[in-house]
Amino acid sequence: MFDTIIRGATIIDGSGKPGFTADVAVQDGQIAEVGKVGGQAKRTIDADGALLTPGFIDIHTHYDGQFVWDEELEPSFSNGTTTAIAGNCGVGFAPARSDMRKPLIELMEGVEEIPGIVLEEGLDWKWTSFPDYLDRIEQNHFTMDVAMHLPHAPLRVFVMGERALTHEMATAEDIEEMQRHVREAMAAGAIGVSGSRILEHKASTGEHVPGTFAEESEILGLARAMGETGKGVFQVVPLGAAGATFGNVTSYEDRLGEHRRIERIAEASGRPVTYLLHSYDHAPDEYAQLIAESAKARARGLDIVPQTAARGLGLILSLDSMHLFKARPSYKEIAHLSRAQRAEAMRDPGRRERILSEANDGTDPVLERRIGHFGGALETYYVIDDALDYEPEEAQRVDVIAARTGRTMEEVAYDTFSKDDGRHVLVKFLLNYTDGNLDSAYEMLRNPDTVSGLGDGGAHLTMICDSAMTTFHLSFWSRDRKRGPKLPVETVVHKLTGKPAQLYGLSDRGLIRPGLRADINLIDFDNVGNDMPEMFFDLPKGGGRMLQHGRGYLGTMVGGVMTRENDAATGAKPGRLVRGPR
Repeated sequence: MFDTIIRGATIIDGSGKPGFTADVAVQDGQIAEVGKVGGQAKRTIDADGALLTPGFIDIHTHYDGQFVWDEELEPSFSNGTTTAIAGNCGVGFAPARSDMRKPLIELMEGVEEIPGIVLEEGLDWKWTSFPDYLDRIEQNHFTMDVAMHLPHAPLRVFVMGERALTHEMATAEDIEEMQRHVREAMAAGAIGVSGSRILEHKASTGEHVPGTFAEESEILGLARAMGETGKGVFQVVPLGAAGATFGNVTSYEDRLGEHRRIERIAEASGRPVTYLLHSYDHAPDEYAQLIAESAKARARGLDIVPQTAARGLGLILSLDSMHLFKARPSYKEIAHLSRAQRAEAMRDPGRRERILSEANDGTDPVLERRIGHFGGALETYYVIDDALDYEPEEAQRVDVIAARTGRTMEEVAYDTFSKDDGRHVLVKFLLNYTDGNLDSAYEMLRNPDTVSGLGDGGAHLTMICDSAMTTFHLSFWSRDRKRGPKLPVETVVHKLTGKPAQLYGLSDRGLIRPGLRADINLIDFDNVGNDMPEMFFDLPKGGGRMLQHGRGYLGTMVGGVMTRENDAATGAKPGRLVRGPR
């Protein structure tokens, strides 16, 4: 008597090999049999016509704070994720001295755009050391398994105090103490160590992240300490990773120098290193050159894995999140209304004329800063409607629409937000949308040496929802793409399951194999996709976040327990903290 038998599914097993039709039996949280399964089960599921895949492993999230107060972990939960890894990009909340909690909140508020008021309300700070933090997370029961890197910035602040915030050089004694904490964290179950040198990452105070300018001796010291434990992945955001997003354009020589540094990290640790890789408008061929450098390093025995995204990375402007009219007096008069009511009020000709003629009132400096960075240059935005096209044609760009319809670009933006019930959005692609298409993302994804990541779940809450990319892999790359070649579904699933499991040493999952953990997605491939991104105000203190739910999931199973069925939560929370490689 098995717990569950799933019969007649098309198995995409996570290895990258072609799919096949078979039954899958689940017993005691593990996959018991794959093939023609006899016998009976407490529950039998007829999966004829459905895809059966391993659960998705999201290696790049920022749920560090959310792990404390939220056990559901949307938007990853509705998008097939069964293992989420946080503590990326060198920022987080552990270890944490009581007198340095505020700077850590300011770091996460600035770098990952999680409102400080949300963090101040949601974090209970029942930890000091990194092992303490893992113990705190282990108290919760989640909809998926979770794991943590040890981030460099809080470690540096814990050891060096104010000197870390002012970017002083670490002494030999400082480095030795940091190494002790790395060993301690790895022994307690850290999945790896993360760091960042990206200049665009700044705290809400405007200061760079501690560790951005750290001497190489400090970085390599952390790498060696991790390597001494014989486990772990070093995740790094290299210099120039955001391209020209904030005007910080680095040369290829700079980026090549960063790759050499990554190679030295791999040499010092003897462990895998994964770094963020994008394509840029100002350097369209650079990603291919860096992939080639990583291949050369791998040929020398260094385990270096570029981490790529499945779609253009940028930001979303919507009526409920950030938009150009938010701080204009005539809009603020209706800001208390529901989204649909606001959209209707904005369509009033008189109000439309007033709002368009006004300037922001200057009462929201955060908005002013964001509009300065992102909200201008409307000619770089695309109008996205219910079709949810993430590879839009030039005809959907705001400046092209304005020229075609005889409106200003601001009028086009205004009319987009006020249309229907206010659900329509503008999207700007800052990375991976070279020459107005996703060809570079295709080339990065199909390379066998890359791993898919950069979902950023739990971060940039009012601007993006890229952790929905797990679903996008399937719906876009394997089924819907019209402007270029697609990817085989076996390749896509491998990038979401077997490849990240292999990278992080999670050998108990990532494949449909007898004896492995029964983390399973059952998918209606013809109908899998994402809803429109939408703001929900359900964080501590009523903070808002943009969610993009997945659909087409007939079932998601974590450790043999159904957590979702037919795109609805079952209420089960079998997920636990994963302490290190399995």
